[in-house]
Amino acid sequence: MKKLMVSGALALALSGVAMAEESGGFVGVDLGVSNAAMITESGGEKAGIYSLGNFRYGLMGGYKWFFTESFGLRAYLQVNNGSHYVGDIGQGSTFNTLNVMANVDALYNFYTSEASSAGLFAGLSFGYAIHNGGIVKAQVDLLDQAGVNYNPSGFDMGINFGVRTIFAKHHGIEFFNRFGVIGASNSYNLGIENKEKILQPYAFGVRYTFNF
Repeated sequence: MKKLMVSGALALALSGVAMAEESGGFVGVDLGVSNAAMITESGGEKAGIYSLGNFRYGLMGGYKWFFTESFGLRAYLQVNNGSHYVGDIGQGSTFNTLNVMANVDALYNFYTSEASSAGLFAGLSFGYAIHNGGIVKAQVDLLDQAGVNYNPSGFDMGINFGVRTIFAKHHGIEFFNRFGVIGASNSYNLGIENKEKILQPYAFGVRYTFNF
């Protein structure tokens, strides 16, 4: 009986270890909706061009470390792309953005079982946003005629947070949000000091991950 009890306790302990999500690499794809804002200031007067609710898609890959059964950290690279259409159908123009981002998220699992887990994540996203499309080209051409070398792309930073799940040990589904806090900025003088910022205020969507 004593041996049976010891064996049962050992099996329970080993199963408890197996229940924790493990450290390892992962890759993923995401689909979402985002917006963009081009905000200009000329002579103290502000004006903006906004685009709301546009489709975005991307790839990601990185590594996660779990320090306890519940707490971990992950770092990953992310590339995503999307087109914003601004204006009336047939009379508007496109605003394209390609993001190349590095991300660091803190992970917290509030539920674990032998083959699944569920939790939250929050962290920072920072990298380079490449902006182009009809609206940007028109701005580039206009400033080029005025002798201004204009580059609309630049550093972009945001805050990540969302909900994540793992099932069948290797597959994951996440619902993510990203709020932009810093966007590409420019300043140039055309007789009047002009300032411009291209910000990505929000993005949200769903992501699938495969965990090695």
